[in-house]
Amino acid sequence: MEEVNELSRASGREGEYHQLSKGRITDRWRRLSLGEFMLSSHSMDKRIHGHLSPSRGYVAMAVMPPPYYMLVDGRMFGSGQVLVLDANSQRDFVNLGKTACYTLIVPESVIVASGQALFPRMRMNAGLASILAVPSSGWSRLHGEATGLLRNGHVSHEDLSHLLSRFLCLMAGEPERHHEKESLCNRSTAHVARCAQEYIEDHYSHTIRLEDLCRYTGVSLRTLQRSFSRYYQVSPVEYLRVRRLHAARQALLCGNPSQHKVSRIALENGFTHLGRFSVCYREHFGESPKETLARQVKV
Repeated sequence: MEEVNELSRASGREGEYHQLSKGRITDRWRRLSLGEFMLSSHSMDKRIHGHLSPSRGYVAMAVMPPPYYMLVDGRMFGSGQVLVLDANSQRDFVNLGKTACYTLIVPESVIVASGQALFPRMRMNAGLASILAVPSSGWSRLHGEATGLLRNGHVSHEDLSHLLSRFLCLMAGEPERHHEKESLCNRSTAHVARCAQEYIEDHYSHTIRLEDLCRYTGVSLRTLQRSFSRYYQVSPVEYLRVRRLHAARQALLCGNPSQHKVSRIALENGFTHLGRFSVCYREHFGESPKETLARQVKV
């Protein structure tokens, strides 16, 4: 158990695990860190008790993929739920055999600031130590995004910001059926969408978080996403990705293979992971970035 506890502390958790069943534990940990953010996954195959909390000043948000589940203070936690813990809420965890869990740990100050930007009417101090039952569609998107990031083995500030926004969206607890009834607060759909597009156009080569777009447009995340999708027929995140791809393509077409590198062009246009950029580029344009650069076409 010493190794398990050491890995747990390295993953931003305070407290200890104790093995309840016999036999050697098989545990697997994976961590992706960026600044003060940490996304991790861990799995164990024995009955284990842990008395745990995030480190002081941090909040942990977790999901558990099916078919696994565990007990948290005697309550069932599993698929379709989100677990939220702050540093003041040390809890008792009991793994009932084989389990797996994905956890995002971020500073509490970031949670509060992001929550205020994305969901101005959300009370962030309420329920920071709870198990939340959430809509299956939102949970599936959150679980899929976390799985994808851990599988890729690379995260950017935007990746973590988008993942955090998905957690906050579920924590806000606004039912999907109410989306269409939200008021735009005297801001037309076109105005909100154009403001967001303007911000993307001016900053696409830099990190852009959904919180940035919400602050710039002055609306909540739901209003931003609904307005932008109605006006442009794509989400803000997808629009940003496509804008960067086209900017990179223009640079590649104007480049000289002997003087320019694909990696440099990708970084200059907001992409932080070369492998992911190459895959997205080929899917979008039907050829690799290197093939485009090799053309030496001047536009």
